[in-house]
Amino acid sequence: MNFKNTLISNQNTTSASMLVKVIKLGFPVAIQSALLAILALADVLMVSDLGQEATASVGIASKWLFVAAMIMGGMASANGILVAQYWGRNDRRSAKTVTLLAMISGAKILVLVSLVITFFSGYIMMLQTNDATVIELGSTYLWYSVPILILTHLLVITESALRGSGDTMTPLYFGSITIVVNITLNFWLIKGGLGVPAMGVAGAALATTISRLLQVVLTFCVLYSRKHWLFTTQILTESDKLWSSYKHIAIPSTLSALTWAAGVLGYQVIFGHMGTTELAVFSMIGPFESLCYSLFFGISVACSVLLGQSLGRDEFTNAHEISKFFVKAVFTLGLCTGLLLFFAKEAILSWLNLTSEELYPLASPALTVLFCFIWLRMLNAVIINGILRAGGDNHFCLRMDFFSAWMVGVPLTAFAAFVLKLDFQYIYMLMLTEELVKFALCFHRYLKCYWMKNLTVTTI
Repeated sequence: MNFKNTLISNQNTTSASMLVKVIKLGFPVAIQSALLAILALADVLMVSDLGQEATASVGIASKWLFVAAMIMGGMASANGILVAQYWGRNDRRSAKTVTLLAMISGAKILVLVSLVITFFSGYIMMLQTNDATVIELGSTYLWYSVPILILTHLLVITESALRGSGDTMTPLYFGSITIVVNITLNFWLIKGGLGVPAMGVAGAALATTISRLLQVVLTFCVLYSRKHWLFTTQILTESDKLWSSYKHIAIPSTLSALTWAAGVLGYQVIFGHMGTTELAVFSMIGPFESLCYSLFFGISVACSVLLGQSLGRDEFTNAHEISKFFVKAVFTLGLCTGLLLFFAKEAILSWLNLTSEELYPLASPALTVLFCFIWLRMLNAVIINGILRAGGDNHFCLRMDFFSAWMVGVPLTAFAAFVLKLDFQYIYMLMLTEELVKFALCFHRYLKCYWMKNLTVTTI
């Protein structure tokens, strides 16, 4: 009996210790992610006062930037995975070297992507809508957003290195400041004032560009003044092994992110061709959905960092216990979140300006569907990003993303929209069948434990 009591006491202590670590790592990431989602939502809400066309144009244009951002997201994910594992074995030189490799290689790609999106903006907008006003406004938004991808890439790679080393507060500090600046500039530039004419959609894009530049300057200047390890640690002179290791993770991770983002874009194309009203509703729900996921994004980052550091030290039993803790916690939290949001649905519809006679009949049932499935999306996000990818199981994630989106979700949604011509809420529901397929594939993979790998290589 004493042994049993001791075992229970140890388990409780371990759970409490784990909870403290999750809060320390995940809470700042969740707050920053929530602030970014609020910023995206603020863009849409302020632009929505200009009409459905403006709302739809920002929704479409921002989705193209979102797809491009998945390139940096995949590269940052690979960098964060390796930094966490090298940090776990106290190898700062490799952690800095891989961060520099990720930053340089990604910048080369994103310069080209930025130019393509800008110079072909009109044609890109035509893929998702036939509305000439929406096309013109969206093209203008993309032109004012030219530097955003490069600036954001520098930030996400730096932030992935900071988080991989256990520092989640520094990105939150700088992110919070620039988000406040961004929202302030939004009010000023979109509607005009103090001698500046109202810029509308262009003002939203310019506000984001200016604030992102400010964030880059602040982040690098403060880290340099602190003599941070990202500036003071020497890089490896021979980095071929490290580059090979990084590519092995980054290529499938980036392709997987692009496949998933292209799927999101595919859904937007479907809703866009259903009509401007449907596209406007879909564009309004998207940022709110991101806001809901922000807490779980912080949890998945905490999971990835803790797992990565344990795997880098070859502590596989501990890594498995960590993974079980996160799966149980996210499942419970996801159900509670969905229930809470369901009972607050009317207030949420009012907050999102979706209460008009034209928008409410589409938005209300769609939000009901979202709240019923939110636990599933949260659980998938943590299993995929927090567990499988933390152990480098990125090739499987690539196959899974392609199959669930392009063999199931997108074709089924398109068939329902254009052949069966179902109502908006049913099409929105069918879009979420992708999540059911993901869960079936990913949970089975998680149970097989293929992800429990030490990814570090001998570099010195």
